Amino acid sequence: MIQLSPTDLEHYISFIARYKPTIDLDVALYNEASQIETIVESKFSTVDGLTTVSFDFNFVENDKYQIKITDCDGIMFRGKIIASSQTPQEFKQTKDLYYYE
Repeated sequence: MIQLSPTDLEHYISFIARYKPTIDLDVALYNEASQIETIVESKFSTVDGLTTVSFDFNFVENDKYQIKITDCDGIMFRGKIIASSQTPQEFKQTKDLYYYE
């Protein structure tokens, strides 16, 4: 899950795309609370296989969104976004129950 700050206007998301983008990308944001999908304008760059997309959007605090990034060839990335102004915390998923060597 990607965490973005609702107080920022410009947002950046980096991901490894399923294939190399060649033309403009469409970024669709689906608000799970209001069930409204919004297509936002975006810019992208790809460096060493990592694609970074920047876009402007006003997120609502504590709402969850689904993001879908596509171009004319198909879907390049899907994910979930949570809009929160809290700082991310470090935690262990196994809660010290399992130890790996």
